[in-house]
Amino acid sequence: MSAGLASLSGLVATSLTEAEYLAAVRARVRQELPAHVDAIDREGVYPRAQMAELGRAGTFSAHLDAHTLLPNRSIAAAVGAMAEVGAECMSTAFCTWCQDASGWYLEHSPNTALRETLQGGIATGSVMAGTGMSNPMKTLAGLEGFKLKAQRAEGGYVVSGVLPWVSNLGDGHWFATVLQDAADARHLMFAMVQCGQPGVEIRQNAHFIALEGTGTYSVLFKKAFIADAMLLADPVSDEVKRILPGVILLQAGMGLGVVRGCIGTMQEANHTQAKSNQYLPRGPSYYEEACEAMLAEVTALSATPIETAPDYMRRVLEARLAISELALDAGQSAMLHAGSRGYLQGSSASRRIRESYFVAIVTPSIRHLRKELAMLGQH
Repeated sequence: MSAGLASLSGLVATSLTEAEYLAAVRARVRQELPAHVDAIDREGVYPRAQMAELGRAGTFSAHLDAHTLLPNRSIAAAVGAMAEVGAECMSTAFCTWCQDASGWYLEHSPNTALRETLQGGIATGSVMAGTGMSNPMKTLAGLEGFKLKAQRAEGGYVVSGVLPWVSNLGDGHWFATVLQDAADARHLMFAMVQCGQPGVEIRQNAHFIALEGTGTYSVLFKKAFIADAMLLADPVSDEVKRILPGVILLQAGMGLGVVRGCIGTMQEANHTQAKSNQYLPRGPSYYEEACEAMLAEVTALSATPIETAPDYMRRVLEARLAISELALDAGQSAMLHAGSRGYLQGSSASRRIRESYFVAIVTPSIRHLRKELAMLGQH
C-alpha cells in the first residue's frame, strides 16, 4: 500500500455524506488558502503545501472508486469540492482539476498496475499530477497537430517534441498526454510521463496575466524513453472518447468556483455601494440562481460520465460553454459592483475578472466548444 493510500485508509472505512464531505473540504480551504492567494496569483508561488493539505481532506478523490470518502464515486461531488477551492483561489482550483483529471485517466485505464502505482498518491495529494491533454484535444478537434512523435523501441517508445503549457508541474510531478507514432500517424498512445525523467525537461517560457502559480511549463522531450508500463492505453482507440465527458464535467468546478467568488465580491461591494449598485443589470442573487441551475445540470450529466451518445455529449459541451459565459458575465459584474476600487491593483474584482477569462480560454475554450457543437450540428 502506498503512503498516500495508507493516509486515506482510515477515512474510507467510514463513508461521508456529500454534505459532510463538502463541509470538510470547505473547512480545509478556509484554513489553508486565504493567507496565500495573493502570493499564488500575483507572485506565482505554486501552492504545493496547500495542495497537500487539500489532498489529505479528500479534495481530489471523490470521483475515484478506490479512494472516494463517499459511499460511491461522484463527479458531482468532485465538482462541488473544486468549486469550494475556486471560490477562494482559481489557481488552486485549476491545479485541483489537473489532479482530478489525472486520477480520472487512471480510473479508466486497462493498465491496472499503473493505476495501483499512481492513483492513490494522486488522490491524497502526496503525488502531484498535471494533464498534458490540451494539444491532443485540440488535434482531435482539427485545431492543430500532435506535438509528440514516438518511435517504437524494445519495451516502449522513444519520444521527441515539445508540449506547450502543461500545468500543475514541478520536479517529480506526473502528467498524461498522447503520443503519435512517427511511423503510423493513425497509431496513438496514451501515456503517463514524469517530469525530470531522462529526456523530459520542463521550462517556463511565458508569463500570464493570471494563474501564474499553477506550475505551468513547456515540456521538452529529447529522445525520452516511455516504457510500456507507463502507457494508459496503446492504442488509444476509444479511450479518450470514454474519459472526455468526465474531464469536461470536472472543469465545471473551476467555473462555478469563479462565479461564487464573484458573488462574494459583489456582496462585499454592496456593503457600502448598494444604493448605486441596484442600477446594475444583474446582482448577486441572479448569479446565485444561475450557479445553482448549472450545478443541477452538471449533477444530472455526472450520473453517466462515460456515456458517448451524441445527444449526451452535446449537453456536456453546452453546459461547459454556458459555465464559461456565466463566469465571464459574473467577472464583469463583480468589477462593475466594485467600481473604482475594483480597478486598484490587487483588488479581488481584478483577480476575478482575470480568472473568468481563463475559464473561457482553457481547453476546451469557448471557440473550441463552439466548433465541437457545430460538428454535432448544433451551432
